[in-house]
Amino acid sequence: MDLAMAQRLVDRRKAAGLSQEALAAQLGVSRQAVSKWERSESSPDTDNLIALAALYDVSLDELLYGEAANDADDLKDGSADTETADVADEAEASTEHADCSDKPLVDISLARGIHVIDPNKGEEVHVGWSGIHVTNERKGEEVHVGPDGVHIDTLEDDGHSVRTNDDGTVTIDGETFSSWKEAHDKLDHHGKHFHTKVGRAWNKFPFPALVTLAYLVLGIVYGTWGMGLFLVFLVPVYYAIGDFIDRRHLSKLIEAIYPAAAIAWFLYMWLCLGQPHPAWIILITIPVIKALMRWCRKQWKHRKQA
Repeated sequence: MDLAMAQRLVDRRKAAGLSQEALAAQLGVSRQAVSKWERSESSPDTDNLIALAALYDVSLDELLYGEAANDADDLKDGSADTETADVADEAEASTEHADCSDKPLVDISLARGIHVIDPNKGEEVHVGWSGIHVTNERKGEEVHVGPDGVHIDTLEDDGHSVRTNDDGTVTIDGETFSSWKEAHDKLDHHGKHFHTKVGRAWNKFPFPALVTLAYLVLGIVYGTWGMGLFLVFLVPVYYAIGDFIDRRHLSKLIEAIYPAAAIAWFLYMWLCLGQPHPAWIILITIPVIKALMRWCRKQWKHRKQA
């Protein structure tokens, strides 16, 4: 879908007084789908095009091409030749885009704003009357700042969705807070929500400071400065246990503890026993375990949705 049609969809939606969420609800699609239409990333299917035309009370030709189809008299007067020329121009333009598909595409218009697409990086930036919209397909990230508020989506596994609402509330990962302050009080700086008071207290305890103090004591009193460094591996284990207490996600507990334990064991075999081989093989298993745990979470999520 070309940028002109995408802008027409934006203009029609605004003229109808609908937000992306409201339009998505009426069509029975996701807000992300509407957003992709309006950013020329994808095109509505035939059923949705018909529904959009009916909703906006316009013809399909007007929705697709910006003006009503010419009548038979116009065709007799030679508009067919014009249409043929337009098709040829469009084909030529498409060929030009195909030839430079590996280069950033830039469209600047007073009506449509500034639209930049970098196919190599999978990035897209649109600055216009509807606000600022930035998308990174490869990372699964999407940010929109406009009159309808702030929308942030990180679509990858373990990502977050943030949205400001018209009544001043904030919705993060489907949970609504009365203000940013309340969201800040209930979430940590990574956006992690604490479901229990025990989990919040566990994660807020300054465990790294305790580990540092223990390391200094062991070094000063017993002189075990080298071996004391292994205490560092207790830090990720501590927070993984806290996350498990709060969320009861066994796969994430394993995914966090296993790498720390594997690296600690390898360093012990290498530095203390002088046997780096074949102890290094344990390091290869780390990405395997991580991938396995993520696969388990996806399977569990699909089972819950079924």
